[in-house]
Amino acid sequence: MRFLFVYLAGVAAMAPIAPATAAWNVAQSKHFVIYADDNPKHLAEFATQLERFDQAVRLATHMGDPAIGKGNRLTVFVVPTEKDVRSIIGDKTGFFAGFYTGRISGSLAYVPKRMDNDSPDQNSIFFHEYTHHLMKQELERPYPEWYVEGFAEFFSSPRFDHDGSVWLGRVVTGRAFGLVEGPQLPLETLFKGMPPVMTNAQRDVFYGRSWLLTHYLQLEGHRRGQLSAYLSAMEKGASSLDAARQAFGDLGQLDKDLNAYENKRLTMFQVAASAIHVQPISVTSLTPGASQVILARARIKYGTKSPESETLAAQVRSVEAQYPGDELVETTLAEAELALGHCQAAKDAGERVLRTHPQSIDAMILKGRAMSELADATEGPARHAMFEEARRALIAANKLDTEDPEPLYEFYRTFLREGVRPTANALAALHYASDLAPQDLGVRMNSAIAYLNEGKPNEARATLTVIAYSPHVEQMGETAKRMIAAIDQGRPTEALMELRRRSPASGAN
Repeated sequence: MRFLFVYLAGVAAMAPIAPATAAWNVAQSKHFVIYADDNPKHLAEFATQLERFDQAVRLATHMGDPAIGKGNRLTVFVVPTEKDVRSIIGDKTGFFAGFYTGRISGSLAYVPKRMDNDSPDQNSIFFHEYTHHLMKQELERPYPEWYVEGFAEFFSSPRFDHDGSVWLGRVVTGRAFGLVEGPQLPLETLFKGMPPVMTNAQRDVFYGRSWLLTHYLQLEGHRRGQLSAYLSAMEKGASSLDAARQAFGDLGQLDKDLNAYENKRLTMFQVAASAIHVQPISVTSLTPGASQVILARARIKYGTKSPESETLAAQVRSVEAQYPGDELVETTLAEAELALGHCQAAKDAGERVLRTHPQSIDAMILKGRAMSELADATEGPARHAMFEEARRALIAANKLDTEDPEPLYEFYRTFLREGVRPTANALAALHYASDLAPQDLGVRMNSAIAYLNEGKPNEARATLTVIAYSPHVEQMGETAKRMIAAIDQGRPTEALMELRRRSPASGAN
C-alpha cells in the first residue's frame, strides 16, 4: 500500500526548503516524537495536527486514552525526499512514499519533506495506518477484514478546521474511481473476506466498498445497531457471512441500499474543538552532534544490513569522537554497534551517556541489551552474574517509565538467553509489554505462547485476537486464527502445534 503522507500538508503554510546548515528540531507530544529539519513553529503545528487527529478518532469511537510511556510513542522521522524514504526500506519499485512499522521499542513512521507529486489525498495513507495502530490498542473481539480496512479508510481523510475542530468520514477521493469504474464486488463476496490473490483493481474496489459500507452502517440512521449486532454474532462464533445474514437480513437488498447510498451526498461528522484538548507540545533544537547523526539514526532504528550497517556505524563513531557524551549521539552509536554484534562497544556507549545523563532510559535499555548479549557469549561462573547486571539495568529503566514496553520485554528475554525458566515476574513483564505494544505482533505471539504454556487458554485467545485480525499479516494471522479455533474446541495443546505448521516467514520474534 502506497503511503502518501507529506510533512506539513494541510498546515497553514509550507516551509521553504531549509538550507543545508539548518538545525534539526524535535517535537514531543503525548503520542508522538517528531524529528524534522524545519523551524519550530511549523513543527509544533504539525505535531498539534497529529494530536488533534488522535483525539478526534478516540472521541468518535469511545476509545480510551490511557497513560503512555515516553518510549512507547510513535516516532516520526521527516526525511528530505521520497527517494530517502525508499532507500531506507529498500524499495526499488518507486511504490513507497513513506511507511509505518509497529515495534516494541517504539513504533516508527517515515515521511518525506518533499513529495515527487501532489495528490488530493496525500495524507490519507498515513491516517489509515495510524488508525490501524489505534484499533490494535483495543482489539478484543474478532473483526472481519472488510471492517478492519473500512474502519481505517473511514478515518483516513480528516478535515482540520481553523477553529480546532476535526471533521471525519469525508469521502476518500482516491477510492472513487475503483467504486465507479472498477469490477463489481457484491457484498456477499466482501463478507467472505479478501482473496489471497487480488489484482490492484480488485484490491482498490475491496477497500472502497469496505469504506462505503462502514460509512453507511455508521451514519445511516435506519441501519443503526446492525453493525454492533453483526460484530456480536461474529464474537459468538458465526462466520462473517452468516453474521451478516443474521444482522443485515437480505444481503441483496443491502447491496441495493448501498449502491443507492453511494450516489447520495455523503455526510461527515464533526468532533468539536471544545472536546479536543491537546496537551502542551515541546519543540527543542537538537545539539550539533545529534543533528549530524539523526538521518543515520533514522536508518539504524529501522534496521540495516551489511555493508550499510558498518558504513553508518563508522559515520556515527566519527561524530561521537567530536561530541563524546552527547545523549542522542551515544545512544545512536550503541544501536549501531549492537546491530553489528559489537556488544562491548554498545555497552561502553551506553555507560558514557549514563555518566552525564544518569536518568537516560534509552541508555539503560541499550546497556541491558548489550550486557545480555555479552552474557550469552560467556561461559563459566561469570555468565549468570552478567545476566543479573543486564536485568538490573532494565529494571532501572522500568522504574523510571513503567509504561515503556521495551525494558519489560528485554527483561523477559534475558531468561530465554540464559536458558532458564522465566520467573513469574518475567512472564508478567512479557504480558504487560504485549498489552502496551499490541502493534508488535511478534511480541504478541510470544505472549500467547507463554499463556498457553502457563495453562491459561482464555488469556492466550484474547492475546491472539490482535494477530488474527491485523491487516497485511496473512500467514501469521491465519496461524493465530487456527490457534484460536483449537482453543475454542478445548484443545489448547493443539494450538501450540499449529505453530509448527506455519511458514517460517511468520515466526514470532
